[in-house]
Amino acid sequence: MAEFAGLGSRPLLSMEGGVEHFDPGIHLLQLWANVCIIETGEGVVVFDPGFEFYGPRVVQELKALGSPPVRYIIYGHGHADHAFGAGAIREDAEARGQPRPMIVAHENLPHRFDRYREMLPYHEHINRIQFAIPDKLPAFARNYIYPDLTFSSALSFRLGGLTFELRHAQGETDDTCWLWIPERKTVCATDLWVWSCPNVGNPFKVQRYEVEWAEALETIAGLSPELLLPGHGPAIQGAEEIKRACTTVARALRHLHAEVVGMLNQGKWPEEILHRFTWPQEFADSPYLKPIYGHPYFIVQAILRRYHGWHDGNAAHLFPASSRAIAQEVLRLVGDPQKLLTRAQELAQAGQTQLALHLADFVLDSNDQEPRPALELKAQCLQALADREPSLIARNIFLAGVRQVQKALGKEARD
Repeated sequence: MAEFAGLGSRPLLSMEGGVEHFDPGIHLLQLWANVCIIETGEGVVVFDPGFEFYGPRVVQELKALGSPPVRYIIYGHGHADHAFGAGAIREDAEARGQPRPMIVAHENLPHRFDRYREMLPYHEHINRIQFAIPDKLPAFARNYIYPDLTFSSALSFRLGGLTFELRHAQGETDDTCWLWIPERKTVCATDLWVWSCPNVGNPFKVQRYEVEWAEALETIAGLSPELLLPGHGPAIQGAEEIKRACTTVARALRHLHAEVVGMLNQGKWPEEILHRFTWPQEFADSPYLKPIYGHPYFIVQAILRRYHGWHDGNAAHLFPASSRAIAQEVLRLVGDPQKLLTRAQELAQAGQTQLALHLADFVLDSNDQEPRPALELKAQCLQALADREPSLIARNIFLAGVRQVQKALGKEARD
């Protein structure tokens, strides 16, 4: 069984990482995200060219292979860490007088690029939070190289004696495609496999697909591949290990689907479902499902969003008052905001960090008293949550909250 500390163990913007070689002619460049390089007798196929700044590194690795012509570049999906490194590869081909590589992707990918261009400031904003990207650095891709060829459900081509079978899947995105090379019994899985609990319910991003993700993994397992190249982390080798890995994650996704749909069918509302769903110990202990990026709670949120509207079951919440108005009324009843703050501090000391945060927010939302003690408590609680949170996404959200509070404290000190 492969050992891996998990997605995010390599710095997001680092170029550190090496190439793992698999005979014959299959190579995995492993950085934050992976780039797959497949050699054939008639040229190279690059699957998932990575971030834009990966391009020169991919060219460097191609030179180490003797600079064979790149015939195809395949976008496994349209996320910034997988579909933006094609520019340098194309430029190198032109400089060498080689044919221009053809870029292949699913037909939904151009629509994703269109949306990214339309909503660039938004994606800059949320990516700074999700990945803790400093303000001085760009937080999202700006140079879009659209595919030359798209497909709907499947596409196959032959090159140098090898068959390249592309199949569409819905998982982390609706434009995912994975690659099967039957002569090499190899799958390039893109982010259908990332050595983490699947990123089905990213708190910032659009709808993702739990059942279809499970179906794709089951299909991959059914091919009995002997090598699986993932979107992040090391390869998995051996048909039995790959089958075990894929079917375990698929069962976990189907379990959460059944839990949520079952409770919705019983008339339960989202808050109850979010507090009552189960995550069996088998999955909690699995090396394939570590909550280091995705999280079971996030998956449940995504399933709810997919099958349920936004009403939470309480008619009083249909057109809610503002948080500030509610906080002001609560504090009027309490009489002294310090009582709430004192209780919040007691809860924090007792380890009930989340509840302490809610009470601190009542004090802050009221805007009726000196905010510094409540801000300091909120920062303390968010830092405590971050310190023990394994999920990169959740941890960075907590840390972004800490930075936001620190800015507020700094402004208050200046005022």
